[in-house]
Amino acid sequence: MLTVDAEQVTKLKLKESGLRITPQRVLILQAIISSGGHLTAEEIHRQLPPFITLATVYNNLKSFVNLGIIQELSFGNGSSKYEVVDAKHYHVICESCQKIVDFNYPRLTEVEYAASRLTDYDVHHHTLEFYGLCKECRNK
Repeated sequence: MLTVDAEQVTKLKLKESGLRITPQRVLILQAIISSGGHLTAEEIHRQLPPFITLATVYNNLKSFVNLGIIQELSFGNGSSKYEVVDAKHYHVICESCQKIVDFNYPRLTEVEYAASRLTDYDVHHHTLEFYGLCKECRNK
């Protein structure tokens, strides 16, 4: 069941973005928030009532990404996953089961500043991903 916090955060994010608050948008965004993210469009769709089509999910995800509410994560395996944009963090991805775990290591942002200073670029952001095997897959 979705929490009240997820519903409140959802409506606040939609209101701040200027998007009209519709039942479909609220439910799609709530599914992402309450799960902690890292869901494909199909996984999000499976959590929703039958009246919300997969096309509606994709269209709203695109709008949410364009407005900076969520981010699309593409790790090269052909399917995108989505998560709410929040504090900067990085991902560790299991090469076997595709599980994704977030972690934050604040000193990595120093690399962004160094890149800016060393190249004279105005660096806006960076990405960093780690790949390996999770504990469950290692124990198989």
